[in-house]
Amino acid sequence: MTVKCLNHQRSLEFICYQCNSLMCSRCITGHNKDHPDHANQCEHIDDIKDSLSTLKLDDIIYSNTTTINNHINNDSTNNDSVKNSNNNNNSHSYINNKLKSLWESLRSSTTRYQSLSTTENDIKQHFEQLHQYLIREEHKLQRDIINDKQTITNQIDNNIINLKYLLNIIMLFNKLNNNNNNNNSNEDTSVIEDTTTLYSTTIMESITTSSSLQSFINHNNQTLFNEHNFKYNNYFNIDELLKQHDNDLTSLLLDIIHKYNNQFNESTTNTDNNNLTLSSYKLSIKQPDFNQLDSIIEQSIKLDRIESTESINTTTKNNNDNKQSYIFTTHQSRGATLINTSNNYSIEELEFDYQFTYTTSSIISIGEYIYVFGGIENEWKWIKFSIRSKSIEHIGDIEGIKGDYLISVCYDGQDHIYLVNGYHIKNRIDRFNIKTMKFESYHQLPVGYGMQVSSMIFKGSLYSVSHNQNKMFQFDLTNRTITDHQIDIKPSSACHDNNGNFFIFDMASKRFIKYNVETKQTNNLNSIPLKNGQFPFVIFHRESPTSSYIYSFGTTNDYHIRRGASTSITL
Repeated sequence: MTVKCLNHQRSLEFICYQCNSLMCSRCITGHNKDHPDHANQCEHIDDIKDSLSTLKLDDIIYSNTTTINNHINNDSTNNDSVKNSNNNNNSHSYINNKLKSLWESLRSSTTRYQSLSTTENDIKQHFEQLHQYLIREEHKLQRDIINDKQTITNQIDNNIINLKYLLNIIMLFNKLNNNNNNNNSNEDTSVIEDTTTLYSTTIMESITTSSSLQSFINHNNQTLFNEHNFKYNNYFNIDELLKQHDNDLTSLLLDIIHKYNNQFNESTTNTDNNNLTLSSYKLSIKQPDFNQLDSIIEQSIKLDRIESTESINTTTKNNNDNKQSYIFTTHQSRGATLINTSNNYSIEELEFDYQFTYTTSSIISIGEYIYVFGGIENEWKWIKFSIRSKSIEHIGDIEGIKGDYLISVCYDGQDHIYLVNGYHIKNRIDRFNIKTMKFESYHQLPVGYGMQVSSMIFKGSLYSVSHNQNKMFQFDLTNRTITDHQIDIKPSSACHDNNGNFFIFDMASKRFIKYNVETKQTNNLNSIPLKNGQFPFVIFHRESPTSSYIYSFGTTNDYHIRRGASTSITL
């Protein structure tokens, strides 16, 4: 490594952090003259050593500040004054400030991560509660059914034992009469162990499929009713009984039946299924309205992104610095204009083969994409336009619902764009899933609602402003009820801020108002100036968290923007 300046053969004493150059005392003077903006970012090696010698890592603490000075305050271009300035303010040394910045970033990032983890866990617990609630409801409904099933299973097991006892009597009688080959059972040397736990469920299938008792016995002759599985001594002592009855088979048989009756007394054992004191059930299942269920769940939990004024200190440029805001306005003919409101309203003309006439209220932006539905020449088409690629990425058919033009659209912030009425259709609310790209009919509106000029979803309700009528309607997405709002203006065009406010223009009276859907209050705004009697469209555009505007667009070139539709988008 070079330790001396190649130009002046002097020792290197300075470093410029801006251009990362090492310089001698001669170089620094010229460098500061050529780059006056670098003067406060140059530091002498003596100041660096002084700052390192006095540096205390214990003094570097997390102050929770959002701005860390990473630069060196040095106003002098003279070698001595540079040294004196730095000696008087070692706290501003590069390494010291860099350490502070890194520690601030580490603490801040850790705090943010822990906060995100807490929020993530809260979301998990919320849905875990919903899950547990459904499980409890499921078990509550199943509880009596399970108990009754167990009662029936126990009865079947008891009846099988009862049946086996009777068959045992028959087989014993036949054996004692040396008539084993004429019995209801078949001799088989293969034996499968008879275990109640093995047959409790499968035995029911056998009972159901057997047409008679004999077929049931034959079907289970290797398990339940296998001759070698009958343990006579479990029921009675044959040898002892024969002695007691002097080998009299008739007397023996009566005695065995008597013992059977003692063991399976009707008062203690119920063999009649009709006498079971079990409840009957009638199950009615109605498939829930999943759209309504979605709305209920969405209202039970909400995650809002809060823009932070604190940026994460990294070596890469913050993406927020690159955000751009645009107004996308279509032409009466094919094509569109893209206005960059973040770059001195620069204009870019876009050319593509799609007709946008009468899509004024049918265009909406979501993320980097702009969706357009219908149009006078494309009633059964929809498109997806990318602001990044500045091209149409998809043209699709409107299937499953009716196409139209002047459809009023709004976005629920999740997966669906809602489509309200149109020029011809007067009684529909449909929706489009942006993930599956499928349309579906959603709700049939009553008579009295025609074309809508603007629609908005706000706090679980869809609000829509009727064209040229003194009203708008509120559609509750949870219970699907409709409430009318009377307004003292006949809307020609309108827009909204997605936060409960509509901005409505009445061309006949030249009035322009702001209407709040929660307070139902109306505020008069300055009227929109008209040129040559042209029809204006209005659009709300939020350029930043603290800056919002309403733009109006006319129907001809002399009214600033060519006719069509428009929307705003921020990336």
